[in-house]
Amino acid sequence: MARDANSSVERTADWPRLVLVGLLAGLFATLFGVGGGIVMVPLLVLLLGFEAKVATATSLAAIIATATVGVITHGALGNVAWGYAVLIGIPAVAGLMGGLWIKERLSSRVLTLAFAGLLAAVAIWLLVEPVAQGGAPSLTVGRAAIVMPIGVLAGMLAGLFGVGGGILFVPALALVIGLPQLSAEGASLLAIIPVALVGSWRQHRAGTVRWKAAAIMGVASVVTAVTGAFVADVTPPEVLRLLFAVLVAATGVQLALRSLPRRLAQTPPKSMT
Repeated sequence: MARDANSSVERTADWPRLVLVGLLAGLFATLFGVGGGIVMVPLLVLLLGFEAKVATATSLAAIIATATVGVITHGALGNVAWGYAVLIGIPAVAGLMGGLWIKERLSSRVLTLAFAGLLAAVAIWLLVEPVAQGGAPSLTVGRAAIVMPIGVLAGMLAGLFGVGGGILFVPALALVIGLPQLSAEGASLLAIIPVALVGSWRQHRAGTVRWKAAAIMGVASVVTAVTGAFVADVTPPEVLRLLFAVLVAATGVQLALRSLPRRLAQTPPKSMT
């Protein structure tokens, strides 16, 4: 029986491309505090012909290794706000499950366009808001009450749209709570781990995770994940904020394009006669 296009990872010739995807994802993950799925998903679709659902699920599994190494490296450099990471990460798991449940029952085109607009607004906010100086603000009951609902919302949006929670964790912690950019990125990576664990387990049950591909990308990402953390540590916070704003805006554009009706891309050219 012929294998489908998404089982192409079983071919030996595919591993160099998977390594390349993993290397790029590892660098983005620890440089910006995102899981790496922003890089993995489009590249898996374009380079290896994965279906979108399979690409999303496989990248989620690969992110477990990427985020873990990123947390260890950022933690050694003192760039993780541990309490905030726990308070935003654990509620995000509940949000993720809710987002996946909704995704199975709703047409998400309008929601995706709305989310893309939200990301555009966040990108602008990142550009105009002054970068927080000094250390992370102390974790109070009031701040905890703000962080936990943000975690639920971020996890739900991650489940709905197949983007890593980091694209929302970082701006939420930096803009709403006032964490320095680097501390927000380190906390985001820790918060991503439980989301990736639960999400990949759920997707495994649905049969959409390609574990061999995830393992290759995860191992490859370790190399550049360490590098990205050290680069982030010596990069001025203003530059990190600017680059992250560009990443958020690019993600919004990618989601908007993905939501366009397929017929627009399939309309045959008019005859020249």
